[in-house]
Amino acid sequence: MAVYTDIGGLRQKFGVEQTVSGTGGEYKTYGELREVEFSLTLNAANFPFGATNYILDENVFIPAGVRIQEVETYVETAGAGATATLDIGLIRTDATTVVSATGFVAAKTVATMTTGEKVVLVPGSTFAGALIGTTIANVGYVTARVNTANFTAGVIKIRIRYYRP
Repeated sequence: MAVYTDIGGLRQKFGVEQTVSGTGGEYKTYGELREVEFSLTLNAANFPFGATNYILDENVFIPAGVRIQEVETYVETAGAGATATLDIGLIRTDATTVVSATGFVAAKTVATMTTGEKVVLVPGSTFAGALIGTTIANVGYVTARVNTANFTAGVIKIRIRYYRP
């Protein structure tokens, strides 16, 4: 990947990385509640098994000083891949300081990813990350990480709802 950080701290991309389309965005909402959504195609090419936290979209971030209300997962295409699990977390904008690799979704199993499955994660629920219900101290990008084994199929949407207290 042809990416480097310039003297001003901005990540610059070159070659094919420069034209990669985004996987996320923010919904237009009125009032204090905000919502961002990411679509993840789960396979070894996009998210290989291992300890790497992949930034889902460098144009979509969670601002500092907001409280995470809830995280919703919606499975568009059933997950497949032995014992694969999915983590959704947060990394600071320096792209190296991980705030929490499992902050939004913690070890969601492939067995629970059936087509049409919709789950709203709140503090204390199964697969809920530790950042849900807390105030985010630093701006960060949303990340994905695959554990245990590779996914061979699946499409999942992640929606993060937050507000400024």
